[in-house]
Amino acid sequence: MVESIVAFLKALSAFFASIGVDPTHFIAGLAGAFVRAIVQNKKLTWELLSHVVVGALCATYLTPLIVLYVGIAATPGLAFGVGLIGMYMAEGVLKLAHRWAANPKLPKQTSAGDLLDIIKSDEKPNQ
Repeated sequence: MVESIVAFLKALSAFFASIGVDPTHFIAGLAGAFVRAIVQNKKLTWELLSHVVVGALCATYLTPLIVLYVGIAATPGLAFGVGLIGMYMAEGVLKLAHRWAANPKLPKQTSAGDLLDIIKSDEKPNQ
């Protein structure tokens, strides 16, 4: 049993390496996304599993961009954190895209706080 898991992980790592993706980012992001799923205390559903996959994919592809932009060394801890908040990041990007599609104009100056305000202002309370 353990040998087959190890063989699977080696094959998965080889696949990621062949497409130019660091497998450490995917595994750490997957772990972070699983932690988010566990903390939510929800039953295991396809929706929850899709959130885990989105978190892992965000960690896989966004960790190198964050490292490049911020200028820090890539660590599995960073990928874990991106995986943990990956679904929230994806939801935020989709909200920004929907809002921009409704009113396509470019801001003159923006900051991370402005983006957070835009995302929050788009949320409507459940009625």
